[in-house]
Amino acid sequence: MSEEEDQFDGFLAEVVEVPRVRTGIFGEAEHVMCKILQGKDKGRVIRRNMVGFVKVGDYVRLPDTTREAKPIRAR
Repeated sequence: MSEEEDQFDGFLAEVVEVPRVRTGIFGEAEHVMCKILQGKDKGRVIRRNMVGFVKVGDYVRLPDTTREAKPIRAR
């Protein structure tokens, strides 16, 4: 095996919902619902914070599937 094949690229996930909830100190991040397509958590939908332009149907690589963003609630 070459060195490139040994590298871990993360878990492939598909963006299934972008509820347009902004978070972060300056509102730079958005909540995104991602469906895991690989690994032991395959099929699970988790909430992550992402910076940048994302839309439903995009594929992203997540470094891990254990961290999940907390839901934002109104006070």
